Amino acid sequence: MPDAGRRDPEAHRAILDAAWALTTAGGWTAVSVDAIAARAGVGKRTVYRWWPGKAAVVLEAFLDHARATPVTTRATTVEGLLRAHARHFVDLYVNTELGRVFTGLFGAAQQDPDLAARLDEHWFEPRRAPVRAAARELVRDDADVDLLLDLVFAPLHYRLLTGRRPLDHAYADAVLTAALTGVLG
Repeated sequence: MPDAGRRDPEAHRAILDAAWALTTAGGWTAVSVDAIAARAGVGKRTVYRWWPGKAAVVLEAFLDHARATPVTTRATTVEGLLRAHARHFVDLYVNTELGRVFTGLFGAAQQDPDLAARLDEHWFEPRRAPVRAAARELVRDDADVDLLLDLVFAPLHYRLLTGRRPLDHAYADAVLTAALTGVLG
């Protein structure tokens, strides 16, 4: 992320708010650096001075809005832990502005390796690491915890991104049951 200490805080806030508003109103294709600058009331050069392009601005706006309360659970089983996180995934993304912006970022990341790396560094891994650590304490030593997380969360991401079938708590629970049966027997 760019050096926040060298920014005008009001312009910075205006740019992030503009990127968020444009993305939530019109989707990924409605956003451009020109549109962000115009809506924020700054010059295009100001945006480019702080970010390399629209993906970086939208990602920072997304992260700014996504500072959601972390999942807290006192789960004593891997099933309880993963159920809490899978249901939180549904609540966080389904039918929310955050989910709509996320799907745009995720789709753009398929063609932008830098954005994909930043999404992994700033969004996926910070959320995955604590779940991985907690799950490791609840499963056999030889269990592949990363595979288990992939088995649970990949189908949820697929449904979110395609929008073709419902993504709800019942589906999250069914995916979890199938994953645990396959990995833990």
